[in-house]
Amino acid sequence: MSSSYPYRGYSKSDNGLSARANLDYSHRSGWFAGAWAAWVDFGDQGYPDRSNVEFYPYLGYGFKLAERWRLEFAAARYVFDGRIFGQASDYNEYRAELRFSDLITAKLEFADDGYQRGGVILNSELSARYPLTANLAASAGIAYNHVNVDLTESSLYWNLGLTWYYQYVALDVRYVDAVELPTPAGHSGGPSLPDLKQNFVATLSVGF
Repeated sequence: MSSSYPYRGYSKSDNGLSARANLDYSHRSGWFAGAWAAWVDFGDQGYPDRSNVEFYPYLGYGFKLAERWRLEFAAARYVFDGRIFGQASDYNEYRAELRFSDLITAKLEFADDGYQRGGVILNSELSARYPLTANLAASAGIAYNHVNVDLTESSLYWNLGLTWYYQYVALDVRYVDAVELPTPAGHSGGPSLPDLKQNFVATLSVGF
């Protein structure tokens, strides 16, 4: 359960509450698969058959490059239970991720038809995590989301937070913010995904 669903410089919960469930599996051969389902609100009240749930199934493969370095590739699909601003919006995404231990992660994500609007989404992200105690970790991230999709803008976004762990429970408190940037294709002035209005986000997670 989270107080908001910030995502790449905008809000997928219209700056309100969101809930998410994950199921993940990994094999010692390097293959992994999973899915999540999350409650979403794109601020498109008044449109018929609007989406309330986002599904994200994925399949990938990872391997060690060196003792503390790991490289992963994955293919995924965003699947919505309805439409976004009156249009079908399911789309595929491909990810490459390079990790140094559990401390630093560089990620590149690509979609060739974001939200089925005929445009490209290219998201590049760098994040870092540092354990402060056995039960407390600090983490931060900065990213650039380049889009040619007439539903959102390109953005530079970042976060900084603390995560407290106790057995199967985690509490994360995080500051998130973003700056919208112009895109080469411009914006037609049509409907847009909700801007971030809630900078402090709290998330309570339970794992099994």
